[in-house]
Amino acid sequence: MKKYVVVLNFLLMCIAPLMAHAQIIVSDAILEFKNDQRLIESIAVGNSDKTHSFNITAEVYEIENPGAMTENVSKTDTLFVVPSEFSLSPRSQRTVRFAIKERPEAEKTYKIIFRPTLINAESDNNSKIKVITSTSVMTIVNPPEAKDNLSWTREETRIVFTNKGNTNLVLRQTKNCTQTIECQIPGQRLWAGDKWILNLPKELQDQDITLEYRSLGNIREVTVPYEE
Repeated sequence: MKKYVVVLNFLLMCIAPLMAHAQIIVSDAILEFKNDQRLIESIAVGNSDKTHSFNITAEVYEIENPGAMTENVSKTDTLFVVPSEFSLSPRSQRTVRFAIKERPEAEKTYKIIFRPTLINAESDNNSKIKVITSTSVMTIVNPPEAKDNLSWTREETRIVFTNKGNTNLVLRQTKNCTQTIECQIPGQRLWAGDKWILNLPKELQDQDITLEYRSLGNIREVTVPYEE
């Protein structure tokens, strides 16, 4: 919990000079139920406004086939937010818990939106808020036996990466990139079964390519060798 307080306090300090609109902020934009059998995770939700109080309502949506052309978003009750409704006074924060009943057989992805409503809006004549900003948290629930499996095939000018595991992973910057050699910066999330293409600049087409990827809370490294 101490981590959430520190993060939220820092964000509140950074946003303080930008109070033309009110913002609801969170300690984590992405929350992952990792493969450790935990059924409850926590974040902190804060009110960045220094004058107004808000009622907050949490809405839970499941994202099917995230990132695909067939992506579908719908309300669900398979993940719970506790409390689902609460109030935030000016420059305050509170802990909110996400809970699931059991681990799904396949990885699931959710979007939790925190929608604010201004308290005593009609009686507030001192200052007007032009925009009230809600916020959301992408929540990923790993299956019980989550395993990452990043494979690749290399062609002359590109590398095709495929996630053959049953959990998402995130490709990170290639270590071959320098200030003089421009590369695509991956930061690319691959869901189970996804593919992603790294186009190689001419300077790297005859080199071994090394990059990192993050999965299940771990940073791993993969090297794709150059073969004549």
